[in-house]
Amino acid sequence: MSRLTAIAVCVLLTLTATGQHRKYTVVLNDGSRISGTIVGDSTDFLDLKITSPQVIRIGRSQVSSVEEVKYPVKKSIMTSGYYARFSMGFLSGRNESGNQSSLSFHLSNGYQFKNGLALGIGSGMEELGVVLVPLYADLRYTPLNTGISPYAWMKTGYGFAITDEAVYYMDDASTDRKREGGFLFNAGAGISLFTWNRTAVNVGLGYRYQKVTLKQDQIIYWWGGGTVRETVTQYYRLELHLGFVFM
Repeated sequence: MSRLTAIAVCVLLTLTATGQHRKYTVVLNDGSRISGTIVGDSTDFLDLKITSPQVIRIGRSQVSSVEEVKYPVKKSIMTSGYYARFSMGFLSGRNESGNQSSLSFHLSNGYQFKNGLALGIGSGMEELGVVLVPLYADLRYTPLNTGISPYAWMKTGYGFAITDEAVYYMDDASTDRKREGGFLFNAGAGISLFTWNRTAVNVGLGYRYQKVTLKQDQIIYWWGGGTVRETVTQYYRLELHLGFVFM
C-alpha cells in the first residue's frame, strides 16, 4: 500500500508542476504587447516562448514592463453546473490466499450545487477475484472555496459480475457455475487540487465493500433432479484513488 501511495503522490506532484507554467505579457517601450512563457531572464535579455518551439529574445532596454497573464480560474469546484470525473483506484485487502491488490477505473458525471454538494451516477470496471462492472449513485461534498480543498464522497449501488464460468461435466452429472454481483458501498475523503482552469486533481483514501454470489446448479442425470448451492463472498478493501474533475 505504501508503494501505491508513493506512486500516486509522484503523479500528483508532476501534474501540479505542469499546471503551474505561468504566462506573461511583455510591454515594450513603443506600447507593443507580446504574450508568452518566460524561459530565460538575464540582465541584458528576456527570452520569451510564444509558440512551441519558437522563442524570441528581447533586449531589456526595449522592455517597459512585464505583467502576469490572469485567467478566470475557478477557485474550487463549488460552482454550480455539470461535471465529469475520471478516477483510477488501487484496491488493497486480504483473501484466503493472503494479501491482494487490484486496479479499478471509474467514470462518473452529475450536477454540482453552489453549496459544494454534488450528485451524480457512475460506472467503470474493476477486478476483485472476479471482473465487475459497477453502477452506482455518487454523492460528494467539497466544503471550502479555495484552490486546495478537502472533500468527502460516498457511493452505493450494484456491481455486475461479467466473468464467464465453465460448465463442468461428469459421467452422471453436470455443474453450471454462474457468478452474480451484489451490493456495493464506498466512502472516503481526500484533497482536491485545482491546477488548471475548470480542472482539478483529486487524491483520496476510502473504504470499499462488495458482495459477490456464486451459484452452482448441479444436475444429476440418473436421478432426474439436481441441487442449487450459493456461495456468498464479501470483499473489504482499502482504496487509494487518483482522479480528475472537469467542469
